[in-house]
Amino acid sequence: MHHPSDQRNNHMETTIQVKSRKKTARLAGLYYLFNVLLSIYYMQYLPGKIAAWDDPQATMENFLDNEMPFRLYILAGVAVHISFILLPLTLHKLLGHINKHYAMLMVVFALVSVPISFTILLDQYELISLFKDYAALDSAQQAAMDLRVLGSFESLYNGFFLCQTYWGLWLFPFGLLAFKSGFLPKFLGVALMLGCITYVLDIIGGTLFQNYYDFVDTNLLILPAAIGEIGMCIWLLTFGTKENIKF
Repeated sequence: MHHPSDQRNNHMETTIQVKSRKKTARLAGLYYLFNVLLSIYYMQYLPGKIAAWDDPQATMENFLDNEMPFRLYILAGVAVHISFILLPLTLHKLLGHINKHYAMLMVVFALVSVPISFTILLDQYELISLFKDYAALDSAQQAAMDLRVLGSFESLYNGFFLCQTYWGLWLFPFGLLAFKSGFLPKFLGVALMLGCITYVLDIIGGTLFQNYYDFVDTNLLILPAAIGEIGMCIWLLTFGTKENIKF
């Protein structure tokens, strides 16, 4: 026979656990939000504003005209990498009890990408000296620097492309854990797992076939990953965790 006080204690422990889990979920959502917003600036907006493909001189002009945005871009890149360390570790705390093996894979695949992508950022950081030194170069040296800056942004995009390997792979164990959790939406878990598959397919197709992008729209291909990640970010921030999710 259970004493009423035991039932109250069990209820209190359960309530504390649920509150702690929701707090962890919302913290993960916050890291996710930082990562998504800063990644838009770091990976899309600023590089797209500066890089003029096949025109090194125009690229350099854009670069010199955007000194402060470029410096902010460097800091945004640092913050993106920090958030992408904190995010999987927080998700591990939230989901690790469901399956330790999948949770470990989720963290490892995510964290492996950080030193790789940080090396790409280091190459970009070296361009900062040009804001001071470019005007003092002769015309031949300036032409060489124009090519270097354009080449740096080409390398940046190539680096992002290869990092999709790990940005994709970490989504499968994450999605599987979300699907099995019972307190996160199953459809977001499915979207994350599909996102892993489409990321990997994009890397394979883009590497093997020269005319791959004449037939494949990458924006459509990675749509499941975008739905899964943005949807999970919003869910974690808004609802945290919710028991007995059926969808």
